[in-house]
Amino acid sequence: MKKITLLSFIIFNAQLSFSQIKFQKSLPDAVKQASSTKKSICIHITIPVYAKDTKSIIDQADVSSFYNKNFINYKVEMMDSVGRELINKYGVTVFPASVFIDYKQNLIFKTSTGDNTENVLNNGKTALTRKNTGIMLSTYEEKYANEKHSAKLIKNYINLRMEAGIFDNAKLIDEYVDYKTIGELNDPNEIIFILRSGAYAFGKAFNINGLNKTKTDSVFMTLPLQERIDINDRVINNTQNEAIRTKNIAMAQAAMNFTRNTWSDNYNEGSKQSQLKILNYYKAVKDTANYYPQTSYFVDQYYMRVNADSIRFQDPSILGKMQSKVPTFNQPSPSNANIPDLLNNAAWDFYILGTRNKLYLSKAFLWVKRAIDLKQNFQYYDTLAQIFYRMEFYDEALINQNKSINMAIEVGTSTNIIESLKSTGQKIKDRKL
Repeated sequence: MKKITLLSFIIFNAQLSFSQIKFQKSLPDAVKQASSTKKSICIHITIPVYAKDTKSIIDQADVSSFYNKNFINYKVEMMDSVGRELINKYGVTVFPASVFIDYKQNLIFKTSTGDNTENVLNNGKTALTRKNTGIMLSTYEEKYANEKHSAKLIKNYINLRMEAGIFDNAKLIDEYVDYKTIGELNDPNEIIFILRSGAYAFGKAFNINGLNKTKTDSVFMTLPLQERIDINDRVINNTQNEAIRTKNIAMAQAAMNFTRNTWSDNYNEGSKQSQLKILNYYKAVKDTANYYPQTSYFVDQYYMRVNADSIRFQDPSILGKMQSKVPTFNQPSPSNANIPDLLNNAAWDFYILGTRNKLYLSKAFLWVKRAIDLKQNFQYYDTLAQIFYRMEFYDEALINQNKSINMAIEVGTSTNIIESLKSTGQKIKDRKL
């Protein structure tokens, strides 16, 4: 009888062992195993242990058996340093996540792990199908580089890029519309595809979509609010980034005009946000002849006029009502609580762009001084000190830098930052800043 009991205990333990996924100790180990076995890798990005536990799902016998058989597995917590690197690399936004890659670390498929056995198994099966059929971003990158282009090729390529979190597809979508007729592009699914791709504002694909503006607007408004916001952001960001890359003022103005339009009847906010776009362009391309005077006007107009009470007191109920009035396809504007930071940043931008014009340095001084009046922050005193130094008020510069250092120590700032502040202080003292 005892022998039978012992045997049952051994069998139970064998089954328990078999019901667990075998994880590699590190990603390099997983890559090495995948290279030798020709299997794909599944990176299981888990949520912290104090959150909802999903280990019971992947530890179920049928799940673990499937993943051990078909994948090399590696597990990392989302808050771990390696986990954060992988999240950034593969654009993971939903957790816990399953990220499937090949041994070259090319993305095959990424998805939420799922909350039941069927989801987890289907994720793995989808990844296997993707790899076997070549529906991978890396494969389509090669196809696009080496094969004759077609609407199908470009559409699949764009979809895989978007799935991987890559939304800079404006040039691709401009090429895509060349392969389609106007009638085909009038289809609601095609309209949504073009919208999601992030076309350049007032570029080829954007304008073709706008040929039937009433229908495009109607289709756009069927999308969820957050997706409409994301689409507008893609259009603006892609247009502005290309404008900066090519130093194309016309594209910068297109991004500016599109930004204004997204605010619909909220003209004041639309004007403010659109001006910010053109100022960011001037700063990025170092067009200081336009940047300094236009920023001076903008900061004085929108930030210096805000009263202290609106910054220091934010009634949640009032703020909630205000935000509820924001147009349904727009990003809400920064709250007044951000004004001190914006003033400091504007002053710092003037400084780092290298101006020695006393008028502009005086503007920067007034902005950061206003920021300090509104909120005490060691970084503001650091900015003020360096502006004083540029204006050749060396004693005032050193006094304010010491204030910055003492305040940083008082609030428990990191050693590296404190040492950097001290280094700046020494340079001020030695007149070598």
